[in-house]
Amino acid sequence: MDTPLVWQSVLGISLMVVIAYGSRVLGLLIMSNVPLGPRVRRFVDAMSSSVLIAVITPMIVHGDGGVRLAAIAAGAVAVGFRSPLASIAVGMMCAALWRLWLA
Repeated sequence: MDTPLVWQSVLGISLMVVIAYGSRVLGLLIMSNVPLGPRVRRFVDAMSSSVLIAVITPMIVHGDGGVRLAAIAAGAVAVGFRSPLASIAVGMMCAALWRLWLA
């Protein structure tokens, strides 16, 4: 591997670590000074779902049938049983079986 490419990779990974850690620390520092009223609490509670949807949606749109089957099955289990662990397990199992049998 070319030496400048290695250093560029190390620099890129280091910057991502600093940005990720910095955003968490700054988030904690900022939120420690914000009073948690009902509107702020609803906003914070909705953020995790929004981020999850933003990460998963492109995978579902551009993915294969296994991804779509896993998303539908995991969503149905999440709604039916309200268990994140069961939802993740069913989604992973569906994607794995799709790829085992159809890929």
